[in-house]
Amino acid sequence: MFLFVGDKWSTGAHKKLQNLLLDWFRGDPVDALALKGLDHVIMVTEIEEKVYFRTYYVKLKKNPNGGSTPVPLLTSAGPDMDLAIRRTQFATPDMWKASLKQPQQLIKKKIKNKSTNMFGETVAKIHLDKQDIGGHAGKRTKTLRIAEANEKREEAEALEEELQREKEEEKKEFKEKWGYDMEEGGEEQGARTKRRKR
Repeated sequence: MFLFVGDKWSTGAHKKLQNLLLDWFRGDPVDALALKGLDHVIMVTEIEEKVYFRTYYVKLKKNPNGGSTPVPLLTSAGPDMDLAIRRTQFATPDMWKASLKQPQQLIKKKIKNKSTNMFGETVAKIHLDKQDIGGHAGKRTKTLRIAEANEKREEAEALEEELQREKEEEKKEFKEKWGYDMEEGGEEQGARTKRRKR
């Protein structure tokens, strides 16, 4: 972690020096930092036109006030430097702006819906329109065709059995009512009945 102590780090040559140091020791920028993950602190202090560069090793100690949060103890680890800003020559604003331009080949295009997780794996989101799969007919396999034929045959057999059963019941009712079968001798008996009525 970098700490800049002083009032002049936001203006003039001190601002340029701050940018130079941050670029030189560039790490991964983070939004939050765990206290246990902090092991080194670089402190750059500005006092009376002097710049003191100090490096410390961080060791966590038990809080003497009894709190649960540990207290970081800074131990000098080096390298340490005493610097002075003596000669400065800055570029003109136009040249400075031109020097900050990056080549088009180095500018990475932002890829939408694509990111990398903490394990380095690429994760992407795919957006599809709602698909109407109700009207699509898939390829019918031989097994499905055989099953459909068997189903139709079973339905026809069941219908035939139902018609046969109804026919038998109709014959039985006819015989109980008239005393003879509809097919065997039905026509002759019917003719005799007609003659009697005459």
